[in-house]
Amino acid sequence: MATSTLSTDLDRLLSRIEGAVGADSPLAQALPVPDIIFGGGLLVIVIMFHAFWIRFVTGSFLKHTQAMRGNVKLWRADVLFALTVVALLTLHLTEVVLWSTGFVLGQLVTDWGRATWFVFNCYTALGEPFHLSREWRLVPSMIAASGIFTFAWTASVLVNFVARYNELRASIIARKNPAPVEFDDG
Repeated sequence: MATSTLSTDLDRLLSRIEGAVGADSPLAQALPVPDIIFGGGLLVIVIMFHAFWIRFVTGSFLKHTQAMRGNVKLWRADVLFALTVVALLTLHLTEVVLWSTGFVLGQLVTDWGRATWFVFNCYTALGEPFHLSREWRLVPSMIAASGIFTFAWTASVLVNFVARYNELRASIIARKNPAPVEFDDG
């Protein structure tokens, strides 16, 4: 039994579509099917992965900030915030690994290091460090779109985290250093 790869399967699918539509038709040239299936599929997987984990990180942060409303040390709030930032960084690095896995399993790039380097550059919208073959020309843009979207999502969540972190710090400091009571001599 012959083993097939993602790129071979997509090439077969493309051949069938090109046979029906015509390989040189404007539609086939404007919308390369393997790009859309491979890149679009991975983009959806990455976004859904991000949605799941960003919700988990947010829930964890909110639960812990609520628990810290009692009598806690200031450094605990600092550690919570630092760990939350590390969790967000880990999430993005994992998304790069997801894209890289697609590249290696789909044999777009056979070397893990090279695949990760390519994906990381595209994901951060720095650009392509090297060019893929012509039939995969839309994939780098899809990687960039997923990176831009997930970074924006993370940034919006992080703004909320910073506000809550600052409120938590202020409440801890206020409990430790109560304002002096002023007396009215009148």
